[in-house]
Amino acid sequence: MLNTKPARPARSFTAALLGLALAAPGLLQAQSLSIGAILPESWPSASQAEDMRDGMTLALKTTSLQPAPRLVVKDSGCDAKKAQAAAQSFVGAKVDLVIGGFCVLGEVPSTLKSANVPMVSANAERLKSHDGLLQLGRVGAGVAEDIAAKLRSQTGLRVTAASACWIDFETPVSDKYDAGLCPALSVDKARWGEVAAAFEAAFRKPFSVSAARGHAAMEVALAYLKRQRNASRAAAASEALGQRTVLGQPLAKDSIVPEDALQLSFASRQVKAGSRDAQVMDQLVKAKSCDCKAGPDCGKGSPWAGMPFTVVPPGSKPTACPQMLASR
Repeated sequence: MLNTKPARPARSFTAALLGLALAAPGLLQAQSLSIGAILPESWPSASQAEDMRDGMTLALKTTSLQPAPRLVVKDSGCDAKKAQAAAQSFVGAKVDLVIGGFCVLGEVPSTLKSANVPMVSANAERLKSHDGLLQLGRVGAGVAEDIAAKLRSQTGLRVTAASACWIDFETPVSDKYDAGLCPALSVDKARWGEVAAAFEAAFRKPFSVSAARGHAAMEVALAYLKRQRNASRAAAASEALGQRTVLGQPLAKDSIVPEDALQLSFASRQVKAGSRDAQVMDQLVKAKSCDCKAGPDCGKGSPWAGMPFTVVPPGSKPTACPQMLASR
C-alpha cells in the first residue's frame, strides 16, 4: 500500500546553516560583539573626548579581532549621574564590555558588575579590584590625599591632591598652594612612537594623552574579548592584563603600587631663599626627583621613603618627567 501522507519538506541549505550557527554560538559571536564607551563629550572638553574616541577607533581599525566590535558611545559630561544612566543603558542593550572612567566612575563599576558586564576603567585612580574590572590606573583612590596630608604635616608646604589634577590638562598649581600631587600614567615610549605615527597619519592631528588613554583602554578591551571567545573570563582577564599598550600593561589586582604612580609638581611662584619651604623643596627634589627613575634607593633615608610619588623639579613641566599626568 502506498504511503499517501504528504512528504515532509527537505530542510533548505540556509536553514541547515542557521541550525549549525545556533548549535555553535561562537560562529556568530564575533558578528554580535559590541563595546560601550562612556566619554566626557559635552564637558569639559569636546576636543579631548574626540581624541579619546579617535584613539579607540584606531585600535578597532587595527585589531586582529575580526569583524571588529561595534563601538557605541554615550556622554557623561563628567557627571556621575549621567555616567550611571549610560551604564544602565548599556546593560539594557546587552553590550559585551564597557569602557569608562575617563573622568568619573561613580556607581558605574558596581552597576556593570551586578549585570555581569566586564569593564575597562581608564581612570588614573584604581578601585578595589573585583571580577570584571580591568584598570589602567596605578594608584588607589584616596592614596594621593593621604600622602598629601603627610607632606603637609612633615614639610609645612601647602600640598593639594585635588585642585591641580584634571582631565588630561597640564593645569598649573594654583598660587594658593605650594605643590600639587596628581596620579600619573606610565608611558611605553617604543609603543607610543608606533601608535602616534599611525594616529597622526589617520587623523591628521597630534597624538595626545587623551587619545593614548582611549587607545590603551580599547586595546585591553579587545584583548579581553578576543580571549573570551574560547576561554573563561578568568583566562580572558589574564590575557588582557598581559596586553602591551602605549600606557604599559594594566596592573593585576592587589599589585604593589609603583614608586612613580604619583607626581608632585610645584607652583610657579618662587619661594624665598633661606626659608624653611626652600630647604624642604631642596630635600624633596634630591630625595624623590624623577631623575631617580623611581629606583629602590630613591628617597632612601628620607621621611618620604616608600611613598609612591616622584617630584617634578621646580621650573620644569610635568612632561619633563618620564610619567604623564592624568585625571582621576
